[in-house]
This record gives sequence, structure tokens and C-alpha cells, in this order.
Amino acid sequence: MESLKTGLTIVGFGSQAKAWALNLLDSKQNVSIALKKSSKSKELAQKMGFNVIELETSALSSSNIFVMLIPDDQHLNFLEKNHQYIPSGSHLIYAHGFSLTKHKLETVFPQFKHSLLAPKAIASEVRYQYEIHGKIGAAVYTPDVEAEAIVKTIAAHAGFTALYKSHFEEETAADLFSEQSFLCSILPYVALKSFNVLRKNGISQEVAFMECFLELKSISQAIVTLGPEAFFNLISPNALIGSQKGRELLLGSEFDQALEKIMADISSKKFYSDVEIDADALRKSVTAEWEKEELSAVFKKLKADLIN
Repeated sequence: MESLKTGLTIVGFGSQAKAWALNLLDSKQNVSIALKKSSKSKELAQKMGFNVIELETSALSSSNIFVMLIPDDQHLNFLEKNHQYIPSGSHLIYAHGFSLTKHKLETVFPQFKHSLLAPKAIASEVRYQYEIHGKIGAAVYTPDVEAEAIVKTIAAHAGFTALYKSHFEEETAADLFSEQSFLCSILPYVALKSFNVLRKNGISQEVAFMECFLELKSISQAIVTLGPEAFFNLISPNALIGSQKGRELLLGSEFDQALEKIMADISSKKFYSDVEIDADALRKSVTAEWEKEELSAVFKKLKADLIN
């Protein structure tokens, strides 16, 4: 496997950044971490063996490959404050296309190459699949052949095993849609509603939790691993019949219309203005709601017994 001819700098040290950085370090690649002077992550990054460079200083000029693993809503601000320290012609690689699509960063900062390397996995899975020599798929866009070679090399050393060509707008639309249509909406909130209905009808905490929350892991794993045809051939007659009754009752025309509305708001860029709120305040509000739910308390109570 070919190594990078020059070192790269990862911007940020959140969950995804840590996973990428550790994978690349274990692949014997030269990785630096770029952080604000006041960052609380600086000491941890240094303890983990990374060279840390300070943002908004000439230290950034020591690199010409930057992997942008700070949150999407910080990309524009980062470039506005640091572009003068980054060498012209540098290669910026993004794990999502949202900021480029919203702010047209390719046009605003044409002195840089802008590429996409978007693994379709949460940070813990990025690290785990690397450690077991597993599989991770990623959406990729590069502006030229040279950038493509660099992205492929980084992907190989980070453990991304299947690369599929895309572009910033496509990856953004698909990512936003899947989060809203079921991944971060249907899955947690229908599990919660289902748990609450069972509890209301006299089912014990433990049984309700195992049926409506814990089995999310095994069911989703089975569907993804086996494929839908094998999954529906595998499940019991009661589960099969129940799946179709639930489908008819829950997934009617109103649900289809709601999905189309989600897609329309993404395509028209309406959602781009929807996200211009205080995300930290919203996160605090959402987690406060979940803290009040019995399901959260039962999760904490049973986690040691039931979750690896």
C-alpha cells in the first residue's frame, strides 16, 4: 500500500477525527492535528502521539493536505480565519458535502482543491472496522487525477475499503434525507413511543426495553448483513405477518407524502435555512427531554447486563 508522500493535517479532534487519526497513525502515516489555542483536546491529542499545530498561525503552512473533521457549520468560519496561513494549491478533504453545497466553498476559496471522502459509518464503527480489517464504504469526489490519488491513499490507510464516486450535492442530499427520514428520527422516536405503549399496557421495564430498544441492534444488523430478501425469509411467521400489518397501519400515503416533503425541503435548500439556529441549545433541549424518559433510565440500569 503506497504511503502519502507528505504528511497531512486533521482539523479538529472530535469523534470522527480521533477515529481517522488513530487509523492513519496505525497505518504509519504522518498525521498532525490542528486545534485552537484554547482547545481542551490539545493535551489528549499529544498524549495519543500526535503533533498538534495551532490554528490561525503560520504553523499551518507546514502542511498542504487538510482533512476537515470539525462540524460542517464551522468550515466557513475556519477558512475565513485561516485561509491566509494555508498554502495556495493545498488540498482540503471533507467528510460531508453540506458546507460546500451551502456556502459554495469551491467558488469562495478557489485557491484550494476541494475533495469529498465521506465514510458511511459513525466514528466508533470507523475505528472498529479498521481494527478487525472489516469493510467501510465511502462517497468520493475529487477535482482532478492528482487529488484522486491522494484521496484513495488516505482512504486505504484510514480503512475505507469501497469508494463510490459522487459529488458534494448528491452526498449532501442523501445524507440529510436519510438522517431525517429514518436514521435519526424514526429509529429513536418510534422505539421510544413503542416502549411507552408497552409500559402503559403493563409490560415490565426489562421486557419492554429488550423488545423495543435492544433488538434495534440485532434486527438492523440482520437486515444489513443478510439483505432484505434473506431477512424476510428468516423471521418467524408472526414477525412476518406483523411486519405487514404494521406497514399497512403506519406507512400509508401520509408517510409517503412526508418523505417527499423532506426531500423537497432539501432540494429547494429550505432546510439550509432551517439549520440556522442554535444547535447547542437544541441539543441541550433534546437531551433534557430524553433524560426525563423512562427508557433512558432503563437503558442506564440495564446497560451493563445487556450491551457489550
